[in-house]
Amino acid sequence: MTTPEKKLPNGWQWVKLGDVCEILSGSTPSSSVAEYWNGDVTWITPTDLGQLKDKYINNSLRKITKAGYDSCSTIMVAAGSVVMSSRAPIGHLGIANVPLCVNQGCKVFVPHKNVNTEFLYYDLLTRIEDIKALGSGATFQEVSKAKLLRLEIPLPPLAEQRRIVAALEAQMVVVEQARNAAEAILEAVKALNENLPRKFLP
Repeated sequence: MTTPEKKLPNGWQWVKLGDVCEILSGSTPSSSVAEYWNGDVTWITPTDLGQLKDKYINNSLRKITKAGYDSCSTIMVAAGSVVMSSRAPIGHLGIANVPLCVNQGCKVFVPHKNVNTEFLYYDLLTRIEDIKALGSGATFQEVSKAKLLRLEIPLPPLAEQRRIVAALEAQMVVVEQARNAAEAILEAVKALNENLPRKFLP
C-alpha cells in the first residue's frame, strides 16, 4: 500500500490525502420525481468517468435540476477537483473542467493550495491498484472516505509538482503522436491488402 519508509528526495514528504485535500461524497435525487431530472446541473457517475476520452470532465450523461440538487446531499465542487469512482468499479478518474456534483458512487478530491490538481490526478492514477485493495463489501467492492483520508502519498514542493506534470504531459504527447502514426501505418497496410488483389484480377 503506502511506503513511508522509502527515502524521498529533499523537500518531499509523505502526507495523508486527508491532510492535503478535502474528500467529498455524493448523492442521487429520487428517480421517481420528474422535476429533479433533465436540468442543467452536471451530475457525475462512475459511468461518466468510465467513458472519458481524456482526463477532463466537461459534461454528464444525465443532469439534475436545482430542485434535484437541493433534495439530496450531493455537493457542488469547483473546476479543478479530482473525481474518482469509489465503487462499481473503483478507480475511474477525471478532473472537473466545470462545476459539478457527483452521485454516491464517486469521491471528489478538492486539493489544498499546496497541491497541483494534475499532480494529484497522476499520483492517484499510479495508486489505483492500492486503492482497489482498500475496497470492501459483499455485493460490490467500495472504498470508503475514511480509508482514502488515511492513504499516504509522496508530495513534493508545488514547483516540483508542476515540473513533474509538465514532463509527464510532454511524454504523453510523444506517445500519442507515435500511436497515431502506428494507426496510420496500419490503415495504409489494410488499404494496400484490400487493393492488391484487384491488380491481379482480369
